[in-house]
Amino acid sequence: MNLLAFAFNSDPFSTPFIIPVAGCVMILGIVVAGIWSGIRNREIQSTERLAAIAKGVPIPPTAEELALIHGKPSVDDKRRRGNIRRWGIVLLGSAIGLVAFFITLASILHERDVLCGAAAGLIPAGIGIALLIDARIQTREMEEGADAGPSHLSSNARTL
Repeated sequence: MNLLAFAFNSDPFSTPFIIPVAGCVMILGIVVAGIWSGIRNREIQSTERLAAIAKGVPIPPTAEELALIHGKPSVDDKRRRGNIRRWGIVLLGSAIGLVAFFITLASILHERDVLCGAAAGLIPAGIGIALLIDARIQTREMEEGADAGPSHLSSNARTL
């Protein structure tokens, strides 16, 4: 089928390209909506803070400022550590799955060269182990920071 006939097709939804194009447009739409939502959320918070300043009401501290005042790790730090740990577990699971797939495939096909594909599982395994080590280090640092109390904060953070 030549490109000219493809371009002037009377039914564009009957082409085989509609599914990948729709998938890409959907992913792009989700990303743009997420970015727009975050920007809008910050805009609303900023408007509320400016209205409080205009009225002379003391500005309520944000969640990050409250965490700093009380010497606790912020919600973002906890969420970040949890996400790092979760991705480490997911990558380790992917690595185990890749290795198991290639071992099974080699045993079914009776072809030893297929086992070279199992080495591809070493990449996500290494990244997953590194992420789990990083999550453990962050946990230790957060525990040490909590034991030190609010005295380790700068004077600027204490005045918030």
